[in-house]
Amino acid sequence: MFNNAVKKKFKEHVSRRTDVAKKHEIKVLSAYTSILDHLIFYVIEALSQQAVENYFIEIGFAFWNNIEIRQARAVKDVVKKVVGE
Repeated sequence: MFNNAVKKKFKEHVSRRTDVAKKHEIKVLSAYTSILDHLIFYVIEALSQQAVENYFIEIGFAFWNNIEIRQARAVKDVVKKVVGE
């Protein structure tokens, strides 16, 4: 982020995050970063993994970071399904 050309490109991409999220019908619930590790942790609601992938590609994060997508469910919903409540 100390390179002016990279910084400019980064600003262009991240300034579109809200519009791109709407486009892919995802809702970003929270996001955190470990800057020195180049790790970003997002909690996102989405209809598909493909929508999440497209979001990260379009905002440019896939170019600077490794992206791992994990589908998760609320524990209460899993317990409810297993127990049959």
